[in-house]
Amino acid sequence: MSSGVPKARVLMIEDDLTLASIITKHLRARGHEARMAASAEEAAELIRSGYRPTIVLLDINLPGDSGWGFLRGGTLAAAGSPPVFVVSATNVPPSRLREFHCAGYLPKPFAVPTLIEIVERHHSEAGDPDPSVPQGGFDAL
Repeated sequence: MSSGVPKARVLMIEDDLTLASIITKHLRARGHEARMAASAEEAAELIRSGYRPTIVLLDINLPGDSGWGFLRGGTLAAAGSPPVFVVSATNVPPSRLREFHCAGYLPKPFAVPTLIEIVERHHSEAGDPDPSVPQGGFDAL
């Protein structure tokens, strides 16, 4: 990531705390702000307390409310409706992603560099695109 690109504020909603910890450590090492929530309810509380992610990485199978329930709840509207990338072992049809206006889907297991590329590509596209980064959206991966 170049020093001219603002850092992303990433919210990872993931009940596998080992995976969430690894991902947030890698994102922080790249200069991003990364927070994790182990449930939809914990993520909603973070947002209610004022956290404003610029991107959300969302697992679907969570304890308590599911990822879909979290999206239905409207909490993200209070955070400015940041783009959501579903990161799940559950097979998610494209029609479901469109229904919930998700920016993309990354099936587990995935390579950590792929997830970091998604965050950085999306975040650079949110501002002025870096001409050295291939454009074309999530489906271009």
